[in-house]
Amino acid sequence: MGWTDHEESDASRHMVAGRARVFDRPIALAGFMGVGKSTLGKLLAEALDRDFFDTDREVERQSGRTPNDFFANGEEAEFRRIEAQVVWELVTRGPVVIALGGGALLDPTSRNLIQHKTALVHLHVPWTHLRVHLPEIAEGRPLLKGKSVPEIHRMYLARHHTYQRAALRITVSRVSIDEAIRTVLTALELVRGRTALASALPSRARVDVDTWDQAWLRQAGRE
Repeated sequence: MGWTDHEESDASRHMVAGRARVFDRPIALAGFMGVGKSTLGKLLAEALDRDFFDTDREVERQSGRTPNDFFANGEEAEFRRIEAQVVWELVTRGPVVIALGGGALLDPTSRNLIQHKTALVHLHVPWTHLRVHLPEIAEGRPLLKGKSVPEIHRMYLARHHTYQRAALRITVSRVSIDEAIRTVLTALELVRGRTALASALPSRARVDVDTWDQAWLRQAGRE
């Protein structure tokens, strides 16, 4: 499910349109493993002229160990402890873009902090599409090693439940990185104008881009 160099190059052409600051708070990207949080997060940070952080990379920087090393050695609890500390540190940095690890919202404290202190965006890939790419996603991920498709599906559903309070859900399957980043930028701008998300995020209903008219979204992005 990775993006090609050509698609990433195409996406850069749309960065100028996103230079305006969307929110005064951090933007956190959540979603299952392999949905493209880091790739989209870097492009979004560039578009909004913000710093970008990936919680997995920050855990590695602080601990000197990769997430895969923790999971391969049966130390998920220790990884989650460090990850929760990283989440707290990043949320306090101000208006940055954060790519959350797939299970970062499993921790209740982190989930509550992210929900109330960030603009939480759920990058959604339906299970029917994700399942096709499971061999690719599972490669190099000890957390998925040896698990059956039903077991991974249960993990997907459990994590999906933690994303339900995201203020914005964007379906990114079956689109290029170019289309995905333009959709994210347009949706964020529309959310700002329609729901005053910056000042009232926790109390607002979730906006689901899947229910919006895509032609109208594209037109709005050009105005």
